Amino acid sequence: MLKFVGARIAYTLAVLVAVSALVFTVTELLPGNVVTMILGTDATPEDIARLTRLMGLDQPPAQRFLHWLGGVVQGDFGESLRMQRPVGPVLAGRLVNSLVLAGTAFALVAVGGLALGLVTALNEGSRLDRVLSAVAAIGTSLPEFVTGTLLILLFAGGLFSVLPPSGYEGFRAGAFDAVLHLVLPACALAVILTAYVGRVTRTSVIDALRSDYVRTARLKGLSERRVVIRHVLPNALVPAVTVLFMNLGWMFGGIVVVEEIFVFPGIGRLMLFGIAERDWPVIQACAIVIASVYVLGNLVGDLVVLALDPRLRESAT
Repeated sequence: MLKFVGARIAYTLAVLVAVSALVFTVTELLPGNVVTMILGTDATPEDIARLTRLMGLDQPPAQRFLHWLGGVVQGDFGESLRMQRPVGPVLAGRLVNSLVLAGTAFALVAVGGLALGLVTALNEGSRLDRVLSAVAAIGTSLPEFVTGTLLILLFAGGLFSVLPPSGYEGFRAGAFDAVLHLVLPACALAVILTAYVGRVTRTSVIDALRSDYVRTARLKGLSERRVVIRHVLPNALVPAVTVLFMNLGWMFGGIVVVEEIFVFPGIGRLMLFGIAERDWPVIQACAIVIASVYVLGNLVGDLVVLALDPRLRESAT
């Protein structure tokens, strides 16, 4: 098992290095000259040449990549071209906000998706099952920008003006205020994945209920509740948990859209700012952080599934 975990960690590190190289290469190929953006179009050739040397842009791309990667490992993402300040502290503050939003949405997905799948599976074929399955199908078809807009129209100035659509300031404004500002963006971020996890959970629970070991447990006289808790859930939740953690990175990618809709001060809006202002260090920092969350989410998902499924533990030894 330790060998398997070590191999997965090594694979994760290799993927992160490859993603770093891809992010650096793509941003290097974007149009525009960094030096000209800083000095302006009226800069003299001497000033351009001097700043080019100071920024190390006269060095080979491979050498600049290794220098940049070394800084990233130490938490140094360079200096923003527009804000004229280190990217790291700005990114850290925005990342905390995004992690709070993603964590809230993840909790909603975990509770809502698993509950939705379990309820529909235990009531297979009933009217409740058909209604909730239809709702889940609709939920998987609505992208974040549609869901976010609908939530704003319904609960922030439309039919029910009960929740704020923007203005998140963190928990320094009070826990209750922070929770109020998290409700709508977290729900917009969680709808698709909740419906998806619910459908996967429903399928896996139904398969488990029809299995031989569940029939055997029922023949032994165990109550339905005990059968579900002890025999159905431990096996049926493995696919759902796998889907849940494997889509953690996708959820973090969807933050970009949700944060823009709700004017949420997170890493997604920071990345959009970098793209709009052609601020390469900001773009590189945000892209590598989002990619890292995706890769690390997959690693955590593998480890959680390994802990839940004894058959995988046996094959990993």
